[in-house]
Amino acid sequence: MDIEGIVFDIQGFSIHDGPGIRTLVFLKGCHLRCPWCSNPESERFEPELFFHPERCIGCHKCIQICPHEAIRRVDGNLSFNRSLCQNCGKCSDVCYAEARVMKGRRMTADQVVEEVLKDDLFYLNSGGGVTLGGGEPLAQADFAAAILMKCKKKGLHTTIETAGHVPWPQIEKVLSYTDLFLYDVKHMDPGKHSNIIGVDNQLILANLERLLGANKQVVACTPLIPGFNDTVGQIRAIARHVGRLGIEEIHLLPYHRFGAGKHRLLGRPPPFLGRKELSEKKGEALKESAALEGLCVKYGG
Repeated sequence: MDIEGIVFDIQGFSIHDGPGIRTLVFLKGCHLRCPWCSNPESERFEPELFFHPERCIGCHKCIQICPHEAIRRVDGNLSFNRSLCQNCGKCSDVCYAEARVMKGRRMTADQVVEEVLKDDLFYLNSGGGVTLGGGEPLAQADFAAAILMKCKKKGLHTTIETAGHVPWPQIEKVLSYTDLFLYDVKHMDPGKHSNIIGVDNQLILANLERLLGANKQVVACTPLIPGFNDTVGQIRAIARHVGRLGIEEIHLLPYHRFGAGKHRLLGRPPPFLGRKELSEKKGEALKESAALEGLCVKYGG
């Protein structure tokens, strides 16, 4: 029987998440709580509702179909009580204006691969393939392994974007089917890592060593977050650590506020909203600090 999992998006024609032109498959669920996450809809494992009030055309079909009375007409206006919403998706099924959109749907591995193969011509011409992201794709390890195995049988290059905070057996399930790991290393201090993200970095760093011990290709990825790790000392410490493990390339990813609007669509307060994006001068300084450790450094993306 084909394995099922929860996918919240599939995006074609990506050029930043592995070699060549790629299709990104975003799996739902993550055990970390990074306040800067650009995909907050990926954190929870169940489907969730995006509500775009500016798109609403006032047809009120959602009121008629909602089984939990979460949507009502109050003083002539539409009122949405998220505390009553069960994310059943019935309102999104009848919302022609796409003011209500479900993020997360159950798919089989075969269905995912069918979507991925629609762009197979781009993969052949560019050396691209498929990248699993999230969320944390290894939180759905069996589903991820099934997708990657089927993609490898079709001759595709396979990549996983992971934060590495999962039990090692979940990583083992995908080892044979993954060509490249894009592996997040966010901070070297376990206390600060725990205070901001909700877990320390011990399992993440231990899994990174085991992954390299399995002779897998790994590129380190570090989001540059103001007030968290955007210092020359911290970025150089990360670069030094991964370089000593044998990693040759690191991607530095500048902080942006893309996730803030999504928090609003989910009915949540946006964290890190007041953080300023990195200046070009500071970004260059951080890039140079990582390069001092002998790594190939890519900035941006």
